[in-house]
Amino acid sequence: MRTAYKVVAHIIAAAVVIQAALIAWTLFGFIPGFEEGTVPDGPPFSAMLHGSIGMYAAPVLALALVVIALLGHAGLKWALWLVAAVVVQIALAFIAFGAPWVGALHGLNAFTIIALAEVGARAVAHAPEHVPSAKQVMRPAV
Repeated sequence: MRTAYKVVAHIIAAAVVIQAALIAWTLFGFIPGFEEGTVPDGPPFSAMLHGSIGMYAAPVLALALVVIALLGHAGLKWALWLVAAVVVQIALAFIAFGAPWVGALHGLNAFTIIALAEVGARAVAHAPEHVPSAKQVMRPAV
């Protein structure tokens, strides 16, 4: 389960990096049109892919990480923080359509998601294999 946790966490981090590349591709594709005075008639494929990864793949992977953490008894704290960061990321995306400056927070929060995924993977990799339960020790009456 620890290997599964690490793999899924790395996939989440990679998905965020891919999203950054996709949105950069989108914006650099728009710039020449803006300079010529043309307005695109719809979102390009790269923008739709960015949104699909963020709305569907990332939340599913984050929730899968929580399940894996529960089954593997390691990394739950990081997985829950990651789910929270993904929820914030989606909320920031929707808010940014009405208040574009929030898009900067959306971009910054992406780094939080990468950090939580990678720190969680590292924490699971270095967690002890078995944590013994506390034994109830009976002491003799004095």
